[in-house]
Amino acid sequence: MPILVFNAVTVLSWLATGASPTFFVATNGNDAWSGTLPDPNASGTDGPVASLKQAQTLLRTHALETGLPEGGTVSVRGGTYYLAEPLYISRYESGTEASPMLWQPYRFEPVRLVAGQPLPAPISSEANIQEFDVAPIELPDGASVQLLNNGERMTLARWPNVGDGELPGGGWAFVSAPDEDAPQRGFHCASGQIALWNAPGAQISIWPQYDWFQALAGVARIDADSRTITLAEDLPYEIRPGRRFFIQNVRAELDAPGEWYLDRETGHLFFWPPENAQTETALATVESLFVVDGAHHVAILGFELVGATADAVVVKNAAHCLVARNVITAAAARGVVISGGNNNRVAGNDISHTGRGGIRLEGGDRHSLTPGGHVAENNHIHHTAEVWRTGEPGISVAGVGQRVANNLLHDMPQCAIELSGNDHLIEFNEMHHVCLETGDTGAFYMGRDWSERGNVFRFNSVHDIYGFGLAGEPDEETATYESPHRAWGIYLADAASGTHVESNIVYRVPLGGVVIGGGRDNVVENNIFAECIPALHIDARWDNFPWTLLEKRLEEVNYRHPPYSERYPELLDMQDPHRPVGNRFIRNIVSYQHDDFRGPTVTTAAPETAVAYAVEQIAESTTKIDQNLICHYEKPVRILWREASARTAQLVPWESWRSRGFDRESMISNPQFLDEEQDDYTLVVGGPAFKLGFERIPDQKIGLYQDELRATWPPPKDNRQEGVAPRTLQITLGGQ
Repeated sequence: MPILVFNAVTVLSWLATGASPTFFVATNGNDAWSGTLPDPNASGTDGPVASLKQAQTLLRTHALETGLPEGGTVSVRGGTYYLAEPLYISRYESGTEASPMLWQPYRFEPVRLVAGQPLPAPISSEANIQEFDVAPIELPDGASVQLLNNGERMTLARWPNVGDGELPGGGWAFVSAPDEDAPQRGFHCASGQIALWNAPGAQISIWPQYDWFQALAGVARIDADSRTITLAEDLPYEIRPGRRFFIQNVRAELDAPGEWYLDRETGHLFFWPPENAQTETALATVESLFVVDGAHHVAILGFELVGATADAVVVKNAAHCLVARNVITAAAARGVVISGGNNNRVAGNDISHTGRGGIRLEGGDRHSLTPGGHVAENNHIHHTAEVWRTGEPGISVAGVGQRVANNLLHDMPQCAIELSGNDHLIEFNEMHHVCLETGDTGAFYMGRDWSERGNVFRFNSVHDIYGFGLAGEPDEETATYESPHRAWGIYLADAASGTHVESNIVYRVPLGGVVIGGGRDNVVENNIFAECIPALHIDARWDNFPWTLLEKRLEEVNYRHPPYSERYPELLDMQDPHRPVGNRFIRNIVSYQHDDFRGPTVTTAAPETAVAYAVEQIAESTTKIDQNLICHYEKPVRILWREASARTAQLVPWESWRSRGFDRESMISNPQFLDEEQDDYTLVVGGPAFKLGFERIPDQKIGLYQDELRATWPPPKDNRQEGVAPRTLQITLGGQ
C-alpha cells in the first residue's frame, strides 16, 4: 500500500489561521473593499468582501503577482452564502506542503454554502400551494434542479406519494404486464387509478426486472383507459410483472406537503411547503460548490455544503488536497468525487441525502499498478442514493492503491462500499442497515474481473444486512416481496479473485456472511461470523456467464508480463477458469443459533435446515477450509454440498464433511464471546479459538473517531436490531 502523506503535523498546520495572504468574506462585507479585514472598519471604508467569488478574485490577483509560495487563506465569516457558479480552484491557486491554500470558516463560525439561489417571494398562494416566478433564475438544461427547504431536498410531485405503501423507499405502483409489442418501453399498470396526465417532463423511477437495477426514464405517453404507460426510451431490460415504479414531476400530482413542480416553459414553480417549513427555501441550480482542477495542497474545511445539481465537491487531477470537517447534504449526485491525481484525502465529513453515492475515489494506473494514494477516512455517510438507487454505493473505489478507513455507513438502498481495481485497503469501517431496497447484493461488493487483485478487506464491522426484493416470479394475480432477500455481508461476486478478507466481525447477516461467486485465490481468515447462515458460500458461475468479458479484461492488463506476472503470479495458471479454484477459509469463528432456515437464497422456515457453509462445484484439491471454530449451540452442524457433477445440493453431516478432507483441524465449541446479546464479540481470555491460532480483532479501533477533522461528535447511537424471520408483503396485480 502507498505511504500516506497526511501526518498529524501536516493536518494541524492546515488548520492554522493567519497564513498570508488572507482574504475575509462576510455577509456584511462589500466586494469593493480589500477583504484584508475580518470586520468593517469604523469609517465603513474597508473590511471583508461580500462573496467568496470576490475573495477568489483577490487571491488570483495576488497569485499572478507573486505566486503562492506562502500559501493563503480564504476565511469566511458565519452566515449563508448563495453561489451562482462553482468555486473553481486551478493549479495557479495551489499551496505548498508547508503552507497549504485554505478555504475555511473564520474561527469555526458556522458557514453554509448553497449551490443556487433563494426563491423570490411567491406571486400567489392557493389551497396550500405557493406559486413562484423563477424565470429570472438561470436554469441549467437537463440538469437535476432541486428545491431545498432548510437544506433538505423536497420531493418532485409524484404518484404514488412517498408515504403511500409499505415497501422500502416510499410509495410504489406495480406492473401487471409488459407491452407485448415493446416490452422494454411500455407496460400496463396494476395499482390504483392513473390519470390521463398532460405531463411534459414526467419521469418514471422503475425496477424493470432485477432487484439490483433501478432506472430513471422519461414518460412519453399515458393511456388512462388501458392503464398503459409508454416510456421515452428503451430500458436495458424487459419490464416484467410485479415490478415497482413511481412517476414524478407531474403537476396534477402536487397533492402532499413537501412536493413541488417546475414548469420550465413558463418559468413558474409550484410548492406545497412542509408543515415545519423554514424561511430558507432555495433552488439548487449550480453543478458543484467546489471544483479543484489540477491544483495541489488545497484544503476545503468546515463548511456546510448544501445542494448541487451534480457532485458537491470535485477534485480532479490534483495532489495532496484535503476535503475535511464538512457537512455535505442534498447533492443531486455524490458528496465528494476524487478523480485522477494522487494522495488526496476526504476526512471527517458528514455526507447524507445525496441523489447518488457518498464518496468516489479513483486514481492510479492499472496497467503499471501505480497507486493513486487517495484516502476516505472517518466520514459518516448515510441516507444516500435517494434518486439513483442502484449502482451508487456509499463509497466507491476504483483504480489502484486507495485506502478507505474508519467510516460509518448506514441506511442505503444498495451497497455500502463497492470496489474495482487493485491493491486497495478497506479497514476499520462499520457498515449496517444497507441493501435496504435491493437483492443480489452485499454491504461490500466487487466482481467481474479476474485481474482486480491485491485488495484487502480487514478489521471491519458488518451487521444487520437483510436485503429486499421479489420472492420468485409473480403469478397472474399477485406478487410477493420479502426481506431478508439475497443480501450478504461480503460479496465477492462474479469471479472476484485474489482478495484477502481478514479479521472482520460480521453478525446478523442471516443469508450469508461471505459469498465467493465463482472467484479464485480468495483468502478468508480470522473472521467472526455470528448469526450468518451460512457463514461461507462458494459457487461456480453458470455456463452462459459472460466469460468472454472476463477474458477481455484480463488481456487488457497484459497479465502475462510485469507487473502483473510478478505481483499476481496466480494469473499465469488459469486452468479450469470457470470454477472456483484456490480459495481458503481458515481460522474463522462461525456461530449461529437458528436451525430453521438456510441462506443464501432460501428464507422459508423449515426445521433442521441451517448450515455452516454452502459449497457448490468447487475444485476440492485446491480449496482449503480448516482450523475453524463452529458453534451451533449443541445442534447438529451441517454443510450444504454440491459436487461438480451433481445437479442438486445435499445436506451433509459434519463428520461426512470432514471425511472429504475439510475442517480436519477444526473444532465444534462455544467461542465464549464476552456479551453477544449486546453485540460484544470480544473473546474471553483463554477461549478455545486461540488454540486454533485465532488472533484478536482490534474492534475498539473500528468506526469513527474524534479528532480535529471530525465534523460532528459524538456520532449518533443506533440500537436497531432485527431478527431473521422473513417479512413479506403481497401485492395484488389484478390483470391489465
